[in-house]
Amino acid sequence: MTLGQALGATARGLPGAIDAVVAHSGTTHAGTPHWLLGAVTVLGALAVAGGWRELRDEDASGRLGAGLFSAGVVLVIAGTIGLVEIQITPGDTPDWTRWFPMINAVTASLLAIGSLVVVRWQWPERPRYVGLGLLLAAWIGYPALMPNEGLYHPLGYLLAAAVPAAIAYVLWRDAGDAFPGVLRTRIPLATAVVSFALFAVFYAFSAGTVSMNPDVTADMVGQGFVTPYQVASPLVYWPALEFYFPAIPLSGYVSLGSLLLVCVLGGLVASNAALAARQWTAGGAIESPRAMIGTVTTAGATACGCCAPAVYGAAGALFGAAATPVYWAFMDPSSPVGGLFFAASVLLLTGSALRASHDPACAIPREPESSGVSEQAA
Repeated sequence: MTLGQALGATARGLPGAIDAVVAHSGTTHAGTPHWLLGAVTVLGALAVAGGWRELRDEDASGRLGAGLFSAGVVLVIAGTIGLVEIQITPGDTPDWTRWFPMINAVTASLLAIGSLVVVRWQWPERPRYVGLGLLLAAWIGYPALMPNEGLYHPLGYLLAAAVPAAIAYVLWRDAGDAFPGVLRTRIPLATAVVSFALFAVFYAFSAGTVSMNPDVTADMVGQGFVTPYQVASPLVYWPALEFYFPAIPLSGYVSLGSLLLVCVLGGLVASNAALAARQWTAGGAIESPRAMIGTVTTAGATACGCCAPAVYGAAGALFGAAATPVYWAFMDPSSPVGGLFFAASVLLLTGSALRASHDPACAIPREPESSGVSEQAA
């Protein structure tokens, strides 16, 4: 099997072919034991928690809290990437996965109905929230409801474009003037750029699109290449560039679909980080900016849950073969788990950005005027 075949099989979720690109056996990676990679991840999580506590403590040093928080994020990313690189892929597909299409359809229906009920109850004057919920429900149910998973259907491309457009429209309508204004200040803008870059790197490795520990065939050793390809993720086939650089070593692919997901999730994570940075540096309300860090942490963790191999890599390092159901729950394209994580990430990150954009600390001073807009609920 060539690297291209392995990569394509990974994107389509074909069993029996995935292990050529994402599966690695043994208990070490580049001489690093699995337990050490897990320890780095846990240490990073503890540093994030410690930094969060420092940021919430009015008497503590804000610089120390920000430093701990940032260092913890870097450690979590590094440790998780290492765990992804050494994960072991199960063999045969279990019988219970045949229920996934039905569960997928039911899950999408529940999300659609829930969107109608919740928005009618909480925000009846904002039907655009229903539209976003229905689009996310369609995203979840699309592979199960379309013939042949809809891999070539134009509706899939339309849906892939409609979701980010709906997110942008909701932010444009409800985030207010403070949201774009935040990005005009130096520290929030720098925070957004760094957050987006870190998320993009993490996503590339944890989603399995890039690997520094590739399994290649004997006839490919020492031969680098860059070649056009097609990848069936998300929803439909997308043009891609497959690459392999043995000198690094680095292999993987970049597709329009993967760039779309990075822009959507990374953009939301970066927006939340910029708003949090603005709250922290505004010198206004103290509790709000510090509490916002917790929201960003939760939202970021949910977004990272979209990176299915990262979840399985961490679970596999902790529980070994007992984590096999986690693999199929995340990696099978007909499973609703991946779509649910994506929908939850979008909703949580978007809602977090809307709430933060109306915080008084995020208001960009222009002239003394009523601060009533800060009291609007997102």
